[in-house]
Amino acid sequence: MSATRTIVVFGSGPGIGRSVAQEFASNGFNHVILLARHHARLDQDKMAVEKSSKDVKVDLLTVNLADKASVKEALTKIDSLSKDIECVFYNGARVAPSTLLEFPVEEMELDFKTTNSGLYIVAQWCIPKFQVLAKSDSAAKPSLLVTNSVLYKYPVPAVFSLTLTKAAQRSMVECMYQTYKDSGIHCGLISVGGEVAPENKALNPDNIAKETWALFAQPKEKWELEVEIMEAQ
Repeated sequence: MSATRTIVVFGSGPGIGRSVAQEFASNGFNHVILLARHHARLDQDKMAVEKSSKDVKVDLLTVNLADKASVKEALTKIDSLSKDIECVFYNGARVAPSTLLEFPVEEMELDFKTTNSGLYIVAQWCIPKFQVLAKSDSAAKPSLLVTNSVLYKYPVPAVFSLTLTKAAQRSMVECMYQTYKDSGIHCGLISVGGEVAPENKALNPDNIAKETWALFAQPKEKWELEVEIMEAQ
């Protein structure tokens, strides 16, 4: 295994993105690349990740996941920062009300770009790298992990745009899981079953991060598509 273990987090920020970066840093990943739309937020994330491990290097990049050119520019910059990427965590989404039949179609398309088109471009970039890594390093666990939801089976009309884009995203990741799992690449879903808040027992950022690490750390022969996280009723 390479001496450098790198995770790339698309959609960093207070909450799931930052906590996942911290969790991976505390478990031996010594290079973390954080991406978000606004740089001010990233500075806070960097300080939090650096507190998780004294040996971690943190790089910061800005990206607009709904903008194809911005995503491709960010990927080029990532290539200049690391050749040893083992995990990509995609946490991009717009979470906002969307009234059915009143929500502008342009906004719906923007949601789709953020959640699906951006992910697709990232997958086109990282899967070939993971194929090389899987063949060259049997100890590595090349993984593309994606934050999703349970909206595909419990649709919510008040956020119908998020509902449909997350359902589409799930289908894409499941297709990638089926296609690449036998070649040593783990594509998986972290299905978050509700609103995330620090006071929640299960649906809090730190617990979701621990569940994300558990999905990543599964033995290759037992790789699963998803972990579903719900609050106890």
